[in-house]
Amino acid sequence: MGAEERHTAEPHRLAYAALAGASILWGGSFILGKIALDEIGAATLVFWRFALAAAALLPFVRWQDVTWARRDTVLLVVCALLSGPGMFLLQFEGLDRTTASSAALLVATAPPMMAVAATLFDGERPGRMTWVAVGLAALGVVLLVGKIGPGRTLLGDAMVFVSIGIATAWTLVVRRLARRVGVMAATASQFALGTLILAPFMWALDGPPTFDLSVGVWAAVLGLGLGCTAVTFFLWNWGLLHAEAARAGVLVNLEPFVGAILGVVFLGEVLGPLAVLGGVVLLMAAFLATRPPRVRIAP
Repeated sequence: MGAEERHTAEPHRLAYAALAGASILWGGSFILGKIALDEIGAATLVFWRFALAAAALLPFVRWQDVTWARRDTVLLVVCALLSGPGMFLLQFEGLDRTTASSAALLVATAPPMMAVAATLFDGERPGRMTWVAVGLAALGVVLLVGKIGPGRTLLGDAMVFVSIGIATAWTLVVRRLARRVGVMAATASQFALGTLILAPFMWALDGPPTFDLSVGVWAAVLGLGLGCTAVTFFLWNWGLLHAEAARAGVLVNLEPFVGAILGVVFLGEVLGPLAVLGGVVLLMAAFLATRPPRVRIAP
């Protein structure tokens, strides 16, 4: 391999390493969330997660290169509403009512959902295999929540599932915003505005913020805000600049896998046979939905 080939291959490998690292860290967010929810409410937890992420990302935005139009401001507000009280708050309220492993496996419905949403709203045309994945995802959800086990509730699973649908809508909106103002500006600004929007939700649902938390819970909160939010978004966005988007999507499958394993190993959670089968089907659906299409080479 020549010097030029090595120079090209190195960022390629680093890109996929960054994407894999982001997905693994996201998978750990469920177990950290369960630890933190022992002492604080979901609204307070999401508030701190957004505040820490904003504080970590804002200094890296090159504001001199960012131009905001009225449409960009509207997109930013929609992103902050969808991601704050919509996606994350609903997801952690659901996590408080179900197991970390169940919530993690439900995340595997995201790639098929995204395929449908992109078809309806972005004019994309997924192939036949993608629609097979959509059917498998529906079957996987039925199997996963068909029989409620220890620590799980149907309401908790439903809240997490709905949050994934909101996350799909958020993805379509934030992609438009990022294309207009840049990835870092869009992400950091969304977390900053989301922090302000989440403040009244926190006050209404959990009361004023408390700093009287155990060391373990503060470690979980810091891990969520810095590791599972600020660092992951940086790794993911950087990796996407140097990797194929279709192949990057496959690595999202690491998140539910890691989350489920951590929940079973460290929290002693139990997945019944149907739930395990449902999780496997969901992972299969996510893999099929994110497989790059075959390229036919003319003879």
